[in-house]
Amino acid sequence: MHTRSASLMIAIAFACGAAAAQASPFVDNTSVELFVGGNAVTPGSFRAAHAPLASEAGGNAVYDSLGFSGVYDHRYSGGGELDYAFDEHFIGFARAAYAQFDGTNHEIGQFFSDTAGRLPINASFDDTSTRELSLGARYAFSPGARFRPFVGLALGAADLSATRASIENPNTGVMTPVELGRGGSVLEQRIETGLSYSPVRNFDLRLTAAATHLDSQKPSNDPNLALLGLNAQHGDVPGHWDYPAELGAVWHF
Repeated sequence: MHTRSASLMIAIAFACGAAAAQASPFVDNTSVELFVGGNAVTPGSFRAAHAPLASEAGGNAVYDSLGFSGVYDHRYSGGGELDYAFDEHFIGFARAAYAQFDGTNHEIGQFFSDTAGRLPINASFDDTSTRELSLGARYAFSPGARFRPFVGLALGAADLSATRASIENPNTGVMTPVELGRGGSVLEQRIETGLSYSPVRNFDLRLTAAATHLDSQKPSNDPNLALLGLNAQHGDVPGHWDYPAELGAVWHF
């Protein structure tokens, strides 16, 4: 009985050793990155500029362009990557990221009254966020050097939270909550470039500048859009580009 048990233990040990030997090339080529950053520029807009959308007794409401840069502040992000080096130049990666956009108070238009003249239309935008998952590849230059520039591409999906704001009625001062775009998942495309620096063995610092395109959000069917002179065709957030900058710490196994 003891001989059989010992033989079984030896067989299991050999099997585990063989599996570890086969797995070691994969482990040797694998690395993990944790990164933080922020969106340096968000040039997209919710809608076109200076279109008169509402007419009512006593005046007209005209909404200005709603740019992402104007209505969101403190646009920070963070996440992690699992990288695999196919050779000295080509690296595949799986990426997960979270981006937070803090809403601000912003004048979004004017109400031109026959009696009071121009009255500002103010809005308070809620915070919004995205959760991103993507797969991509990088090409690294100067393998083996301490400083290694790279370029990369990725494709994935982003889960967007709803875009909401409270918009002021200039006649009454009452704030009306409005959903400008529904939450949901959209396609994401990313291009990037940057520089990796290896201060010690098995550890890198990675500086990345990227451009990320997010497809348009689902149109909102909020009935409060009509109350503000915004019809259903304006209740969406079109596709736009973000330009994140990230600093990461990379550990090689």
